[in-house]
Amino acid sequence: MQKHYYFLFTSDDGSVWRWSCRRKRLIQGAAVIGVFFCLFTVLAVRSAALGAHSLALEARLADSERRIAAKDVELAAQKRLDQERNERLTGEVAALTREKNGAVASAVRELSERSALIDEMLAKIGFTMAVASTDDVAVGSGGPFLVPRSQTDELLSRADHYLATVSRLPLGLPAQGSLASPFGNRIDPLNRRRAFHAGMDFRGGQGGKVFATADGVVKEARWNGSFGRYVEIDHENGYSTAYAHLSKFTVKVGSRVERGQLIGSIGSSGRSTGPHLHYELRYRGNPINPNTYARIEEIIRVGKQKIRKR
Repeated sequence: MQKHYYFLFTSDDGSVWRWSCRRKRLIQGAAVIGVFFCLFTVLAVRSAALGAHSLALEARLADSERRIAAKDVELAAQKRLDQERNERLTGEVAALTREKNGAVASAVRELSERSALIDEMLAKIGFTMAVASTDDVAVGSGGPFLVPRSQTDELLSRADHYLATVSRLPLGLPAQGSLASPFGNRIDPLNRRRAFHAGMDFRGGQGGKVFATADGVVKEARWNGSFGRYVEIDHENGYSTAYAHLSKFTVKVGSRVERGQLIGSIGSSGRSTGPHLHYELRYRGNPINPNTYARIEEIIRVGKQKIRKR
């Protein structure tokens, strides 16, 4: 016999409802409810876990976004710093370029002025530098066409040429001392007769130093009759200089000397009335007046004063 369960429900107005259910069906219903309850519980736990994981992911995402935003700010600041640094460096480079251009222009101007001064000095001593003319066209010549050099290169080349040329020009005094006898006609100091003096005589003490007035090669260093102890230097440009009446000479034939180098000592050897230096300047073997060449320091000083006034 199947058991039944009866359920009575009453209301406030006294009404009564009765519901009966067999035991087996009640147990089945309870089992179904238990299964659903467990299922919902599992789903609720799983949903809670998923929700917590979602919240953690959102938190991590928000943190990553904050880090990215901070990095963007840092990169933007670094970009501004780099841009400011580049602008500063660009300004410094531009300033250095202007300074360099100004220095080059000043150097070119000064070099040009000094070249003009050298031209003026050389003109005063009767020496002219060879300059190529654009009107001169050589017959039977050729070669590749090269673009003309800049003014700076031209001036530097010209300066090098001047230095090489001037170093072999007999300029300045060969010894310290006052002028005793100039170049030209004079009364001979020994026989008191009128004679031509082919050089200049400089007073000096016995043993005073004698210097070469230009670069060159010693052509003679010997006793030379009335000249006494005698040194002659070939300057390899048509010019030669002679130094006579020396007490001794300190160079040998064939040795190369430079301007300002000691070559001997003042004496009174040969045909002489006392210690002095007889100095001659020759061009292609012919004696010329060395006075202007010897006075080159005075000419340079006047030329420098002209440059300073400009």
